Amino acid sequence: MSYNYDECVQTIQQHRQKGYHGAAVPDLDALQQSMDGFASLSKNCPMTPLLWMQYAQDTKALMQGLWMMEQVSDTSNAQQQQLVIQAKKEAYESSAGILELALIEFPGCALLHLYNLENTIAYICECGDIGGNSTKVSNSFLKAWQCVGLGTHVNEGFIVADMFRLFGSFLLLRLSLVVKHQSQMTLIMDELCSLFEKWSQTPMGEGSNDEMLVDMEYLWEEACSLILSSYDEANQSEKIDTAKSLEERKKAIWENIDESRRIMSSLTNVLSSSENEIDVAMSGEGITLPWLSLFQEEQGQGMPDSKTVDSYLESLTRRSVCWDRIVLADTDGTTNRFLLGLGGAETSRSFLKTISIIRRAYQDLSRKGKSNNDSDNTPLKDFVAVHGYGMIISLYERAIAECPTVETIWTSYIKFLREEFLSIREQKKKGHQITQDLQDQQSRIEHGLLSASRRSIRNCPYSSVLFEKRMTTIGLLSINLEPDDISAVVKEATELGFLANNQEVMLHLRLVAINVVKRRLLSMISLSTTTTVNQLGKDYDEDEEMNTTANTKQKSTKKSITYQPLNSAVLEEVKDLIEDIRDMYDEAENFLFKSHATWVEGKVIYWKHRALTEAYVLCPTAKNSEANEMDVPHTSEQDKEAIRCFEKLVKAEKPGHPDSWVEYIRYVSSAHLYYLGDDRNTISPSQPDSFAAVPSVIRKTRGLYHRAMSSVRKAGQGENCSESTCSGVGLENELFQRHYDNGLSCLCREFLCFERAVGSEESLSQAQTLVRGKMAQWTATAPQMIANVNAQTDDTHGKRKAVEESQSNDAMEEDDGDEIQSKSRSKKAKLKTDLKQPKKTDGVHKVRIGKLEYPAHPYTIHVSKLSKETEDMDLVDTFRQEIGNVVHAKILREKKVGKGGHHFHGESKCSGLVQFEERMSVENALLKDGKLDIGGNVIKIQRSHLPAVGIVPQGRHRVNPKGEGKSSKRNKHQKESNLKVDTNEENMDCDYGGDNKAKGRGGDDTPSSLSLSVLSFKPRPMKRKTILDTKK
Repeated sequence: MSYNYDECVQTIQQHRQKGYHGAAVPDLDALQQSMDGFASLSKNCPMTPLLWMQYAQDTKALMQGLWMMEQVSDTSNAQQQQLVIQAKKEAYESSAGILELALIEFPGCALLHLYNLENTIAYICECGDIGGNSTKVSNSFLKAWQCVGLGTHVNEGFIVADMFRLFGSFLLLRLSLVVKHQSQMTLIMDELCSLFEKWSQTPMGEGSNDEMLVDMEYLWEEACSLILSSYDEANQSEKIDTAKSLEERKKAIWENIDESRRIMSSLTNVLSSSENEIDVAMSGEGITLPWLSLFQEEQGQGMPDSKTVDSYLESLTRRSVCWDRIVLADTDGTTNRFLLGLGGAETSRSFLKTISIIRRAYQDLSRKGKSNNDSDNTPLKDFVAVHGYGMIISLYERAIAECPTVETIWTSYIKFLREEFLSIREQKKKGHQITQDLQDQQSRIEHGLLSASRRSIRNCPYSSVLFEKRMTTIGLLSINLEPDDISAVVKEATELGFLANNQEVMLHLRLVAINVVKRRLLSMISLSTTTTVNQLGKDYDEDEEMNTTANTKQKSTKKSITYQPLNSAVLEEVKDLIEDIRDMYDEAENFLFKSHATWVEGKVIYWKHRALTEAYVLCPTAKNSEANEMDVPHTSEQDKEAIRCFEKLVKAEKPGHPDSWVEYIRYVSSAHLYYLGDDRNTISPSQPDSFAAVPSVIRKTRGLYHRAMSSVRKAGQGENCSESTCSGVGLENELFQRHYDNGLSCLCREFLCFERAVGSEESLSQAQTLVRGKMAQWTATAPQMIANVNAQTDDTHGKRKAVEESQSNDAMEEDDGDEIQSKSRSKKAKLKTDLKQPKKTDGVHKVRIGKLEYPAHPYTIHVSKLSKETEDMDLVDTFRQEIGNVVHAKILREKKVGKGGHHFHGESKCSGLVQFEERMSVENALLKDGKLDIGGNVIKIQRSHLPAVGIVPQGRHRVNPKGEGKSSKRNKHQKESNLKVDTNEENMDCDYGGDNKAKGRGGDDTPSSLSLSVLSFKPRPMKRKTILDTKK
């Protein structure tokens, strides 16, 4: 269910204007409608701090009005006064409940904490039992100080200072009520001293820091005056001793305060620059809190002069006018923009920059083991060493209060909490002493991680990344994971409606949900079947050493692992999880094939994900769980399920992708596949026994290779196979789909390696012919390619100098002289196969210009939608950083004719050409179409039929020079004539450097290894002229 957030808020504001405008008593019907709007908004939509405060204000006004309507007209004045008190009490209780929910959503909002603290004090004052309910105020203040008093609200120090003043006034009120109780007065004085200590250790702005001592002096003098007033004339000596004791205590406290203020002043100077950047960003977006205009009437209003209980009560309720300017601003025609969640990119960027500075200090301390060395630590590091990650969390929460709809803040926050949780868990695994403090830290981190992931999808329901993090967080923290909890997140994303129309995202979320349950299955099996030296199980995502000792009695003392079978309870849970995963796959299949029946790429992604899961997780696990049961089908049924999914995968891809066939073949050729061989040593007509299964696997693998070579044949006729199957949010990262050319090269390489290992000479020759014909569609030098697997191992120096294209070429060369002699004969011989001969035009990309098609230049792209100000070097800098080395780039410009018929370039056509060194750079650049930003414009990238530069310096393109490797009389004569050039010209050639002077595929001809002279930049078809000796 999607919603119009602005429309909901506008409707609420209209009801509030009607409820409060032009009447001393609010319109209860209008307030009831606004209350219903707030309730609906908080249930379905994210609320902002200001909306929560308005919600609490309307609730308080409505509840108080309803109570007053129920009073009886003939009641006495005392009864009416009691009804008023009861009405206010009920109103404050309802408002307190709403503010409690608001602080759960936005614990980093300082103004919200101040409003809640005043509301709590007002509620206690209305109840009358101040001493009995004082704990509520103390807890509210302590929570507020932990959230906003750790140096994360330096430029909002006036709000933090108001919290300290308010709580100090409340302590004076309590002290005035217990003047005759010495023990209670002592406890309150201890609380006041603790307040001063926290106050002096809280970084605040300059104005708040200067006013701190004045406020402390007043609170201390008032408290001492109340204590001394409890002594009568008969106890003057005790009064004098108490006064001296208080004076000595003040001296010691003030010394600590002065030292703390000096340290906090240094820390404030460090944090002020970052805080100023945040203020500038918030001011630029118009969301700064105008505290001077909101609280201007209260500036300079100090504490009450008299020392009565009523005067202290009055000082605690002095903010009613100021709060009306905030919570009732929209009812008088004015509009507030602060605390409405309107923070954008600039504000979020400034917050994240500040957070990165504090996180860097925290990480430095963690690496040092929190060893406080005064000579190395800065004031920031000293403060972080005391408060730990609490300062970072507090700053994240403040950023969320200002920018709740910015995805990057939520992702960074969740990532930080996850790292902290994993760090604590790693400490437990290493056998560190588990203290109560460590347990409390883990509990707080778990609670914060669950809360952050839940709040993130409420405030950013359009973000698939946050829904994914929500599911992974549940999977990480849940001890007994229920798949229904994970599926509920996908259901929530569907019902909210923001992502329901994005088929790629919805499929991706379903696959992520399956991955979470799958990881839970693997983790449960791994932890239940292993025991390490510290009596803990070994998780599946950890590494394990290979047992290479010949004597099985020898045990490795390093990270030794013992194995035990699964107990019956865990075994039943494993079976349930396998069934749940397959049910989730069925639900995803139902979503895919009913809602998006024509989406071919989605089918490929789904079947590949399911096939790999069945092959490597579900089928092996299910076979082991059913091994001891007699009433279940044969274990071959489990393998057949994986085979069925692989068949669905290769049939869904039209044309087929080589990577899918590679995964299929790897599974079939693996040793754990039981369905190819029966456990019994009997031969059946349809099932081979254990001995017959060995050649059967080889034959079936060869058959799959032949099917693969046939099915990927048509892939080169279009670009869909290499670019469309991986489109979508997060799908390419999840499935690691390679480019088609790389996948085809890998498939051919593995085919030849397979035949070389287990095939005959005839099958190897047949494979070479098939690979040669297949690679002819994609590379210019395909006729030279025959397998040479040993080329990788013959490099005695361990150096791999060939670049990617030369690697694919060298891997297909002959390694026998007989094969080289039969090369010309193999061109004429036609192999009897079901494969059709490839066409010469297969794999050649075309560029359509009007009604005509031109062959695309293999190294050049066409870039459009550029700005008029974009220059050539802008293209070079961008594509060199994002894609790879650039030969040349130029902006296409209008040609104009000036005086004398001279041509010159005019303004830009907002398009250009970029020529790369490698062919693969073009393919990688095409994947960036619509994603790169140059000069503020998102550019469009296409293939080009024109090069960016007509004459390319020798060696700049990473291919063999023209004529290299050709066997013809013309090339032979040309090489002989080149050798007759005068040797004095050798300094004009390209200096390849090092000992390797040979040119060709074996040399290092990368641009970084060349030292090109000016004279070497010449057109390739031109021959060098001999130098004439003019002295003769």
